[in-house]
Amino acid sequence: MREVPFADLDVDGDIPAFLLPEPEEVEQEPPARAVVLPPSGTGVRRHRRRQQRRDTRRRGAGLVLGGVGAVGAVALLLVVAHPWRGGAPASGPPPAAASRSVPLPSSAVLVEPGTQGAASITLLVANPTSGGGHIVFVPPATMTEVPSYGLDGVGKALGEGGPSLFEVTLENLLGVPLPPAVVASDAQLTGFVQPAGPLAVDVPTSVEQTDAAGNVNVLWDQGPTTLAPTDVPRFLTVRGQGNDLSRLARHQAFWTAWLGKVAHDPGVVDGLPPDLSGVVRQLATGSVSYQTLPVQAVDAGSGGDEVYRVNQADLDQLMGQLLPGVPPDRIRVQVLNGTGAIQASPRVAKKIVPAGGRVVLSGNADSFAYAQTQIVFYDRSQQQAAERIRQALGTGRLVLSRQPLDVVDVTVVIGKDFNG
Repeated sequence: MREVPFADLDVDGDIPAFLLPEPEEVEQEPPARAVVLPPSGTGVRRHRRRQQRRDTRRRGAGLVLGGVGAVGAVALLLVVAHPWRGGAPASGPPPAAASRSVPLPSSAVLVEPGTQGAASITLLVANPTSGGGHIVFVPPATMTEVPSYGLDGVGKALGEGGPSLFEVTLENLLGVPLPPAVVASDAQLTGFVQPAGPLAVDVPTSVEQTDAAGNVNVLWDQGPTTLAPTDVPRFLTVRGQGNDLSRLARHQAFWTAWLGKVAHDPGVVDGLPPDLSGVVRQLATGSVSYQTLPVQAVDAGSGGDEVYRVNQADLDQLMGQLLPGVPPDRIRVQVLNGTGAIQASPRVAKKIVPAGGRVVLSGNADSFAYAQTQIVFYDRSQQQAAERIRQALGTGRLVLSRQPLDVVDVTVVIGKDFNG
């Protein structure tokens, strides 16, 4: 593969500002520089604030602007970068993560919406040859990078950007393209289950709820009970006295009972969307492994909502079961929006996940006037990964930073030439 050479800053004027050398005395810098860093002083305090923000939840669309802080922080770590100008691309396409390039086979995603996003997220993966398969419950409060919005619960993406943002956020978390999610309201979910009739479920723990007066009401006792189809949405979404992981244990009880009905009469799922009904039928014909996404609770502060951090090693092991033979390693990518279009970063994430990329940071670039997309890498050993990202985007130029950075492998600064 042809190496990206170091170029001359006097020639290359379209280099991202965060890669420019930091002046020795910022206070005495002439005001008429062509490209300047964001107004962050030395950047140390902003870097500290950025790290603190990423340790807690970030809410709202205003967090898009927090990405500028990330730019300032990176500027403290980098010196002059030099792009590859002209010439032929790499001598041959780098080896691609081919099995990540298509949606997860025989899979479906079922989502129940809540007041602020997704209340429940269920990944169904069937084994089309032997029947059965896997059902994975994803806690909506699992913290992950929501492209353009920053670190937040994966379920919040549904409220922030609708199904399209939710889908790319979940794909980025899991590392594989997925079929479009089936977002089912309470009425729709009831309609899905209605043909099966009442379900005999085994409630793992009693479900209690405290009203405004402090009275404790028992909604379902622990043990065997009969669940009417109209009660299914509440059974799946009400939190009760336990944490959200306890609620997801109830999901297993529901799916065990419903799949038992489907195994006896596959026609009871004829009214489901075709892709979903096909996966449910396959699951009902064999043994099903139930798993919750491997997470651990983190302190959200006094009065904060319960949030979870992914155990990446365990997630890699789980995805190895769903995608056997696929190496767990992924390219860590920072995405900076250099156009101002709010959908640009999610569209980039949608392109790079099948190429083995994982968006770990996102935000705004120093300017919204980038004409050409920049793919920055920090060590010559990362050039192949950067070229893979460039090919996935279908545009852009490679930019080599002189100084390594261990937070990400590649930074994408989106330019107006990206129309994915």
